[in-house]
Amino acid sequence: MNSSRAVFCDFDGTITTKDTFVSVLEKFAPETASQLLPAIFRQELSLKEGISKTLGTIPARHYQATIDFIAEQPIRPGLKELIAFLNRADVPFVVISGGLTVLVEAVLKHQQLFEGVTAIYAGEVDATGDFLRPHSAISSDTEFVAKAIAMEKYPADLKIAIGDSVTDINMSLAADLVFARDRLQQYLDAKQKAYLPWSDFFEIRDYLAASWQIEI
Repeated sequence: MNSSRAVFCDFDGTITTKDTFVSVLEKFAPETASQLLPAIFRQELSLKEGISKTLGTIPARHYQATIDFIAEQPIRPGLKELIAFLNRADVPFVVISGGLTVLVEAVLKHQQLFEGVTAIYAGEVDATGDFLRPHSAISSDTEFVAKAIAMEKYPADLKIAIGDSVTDINMSLAADLVFARDRLQQYLDAKQKAYLPWSDFFEIRDYLAASWQIEI
């Protein structure tokens, strides 16, 4: 892999057209979701505490149903083309999700994109009890999945972040170049962190191709 560049991409609401993690909570834990999600987005409740409290209310018997529900969620246009471009350029494409690995894998495998992804960093879940018990190997005091910790595994000269919401703030602050959409733009405006707005992955591919002077 080209160690001078690395791309780090969020999953929920970034790869998928909807925030699939929110969709899962609204479908399988609607009462808890309505109570806690607004506090998470307002940053009044930490990601670590919020995700544990929300996922922890979903009965384990719904575990397979959550996977099946997520697997067929639509993805944002151009992802296949961006991954193919980065693979040709020998640049790592790393998915870092604030949600669960199993949900990320379900979508990528359904879309036949799993093989092109360099690595996936996300949370895990124990479904052997009455309720789901989430845990993460790269958590911090405030984050369920500390995305900046995953980024440190790739000491590239140019770190590129792609995201859309509250779980992507620290990832964006640790990046050299940020593609931001939706709520993430507002969070980064507040922190005076520069970013490029985007709507689909074709735009990102075309920008990088022009910047790196690589033909598509």
